[in-house]
Amino acid sequence: MTILAMLLAAALGWQGPDNGTTVRVFVFTNATGGAAQSPDEQGRLDAVRDMREALARKKGITVVSDRADANVLMEVVGREQREEPAGGFGGKSITRMGDTIIRLRVKSGAEESDLKGIGQGTWGRAAKDAADRFMKWIARREPKRI
Repeated sequence: MTILAMLLAAALGWQGPDNGTTVRVFVFTNATGGAAQSPDEQGRLDAVRDMREALARKKGITVVSDRADANVLMEVVGREQREEPAGGFGGKSITRMGDTIIRLRVKSGAEESDLKGIGQGTWGRAAKDAADRFMKWIARREPKRI
């Protein structure tokens, strides 16, 4: 996967501060910045933290804290939780098993896509799935042979 990232970087002219990684991602969400945050806004901010943690575990990816240092922008646009299935005989299930979904908008140069990560039970699983889908998104942009 690192060779693919280097080829992609060479084709797009990316150069990073770290020689080991070429894809530098800035993860953010639109926040009002006020003292009182809505539950939706707080959820998106939590998803930003989850996405940064999930991406930090990926080889060839550097999560940057400054938008100017990034060559890929990842915006968390939403986070939702689907209903849990009913437990046995119509009762409440003990272990939370509903789907968690993190919705993202990813942009690099002229390329822009909407991605989502789905996990069962925890937000960390949804973030991991979204990070895996992001890696596939990067891999699909492999330079074409001329």
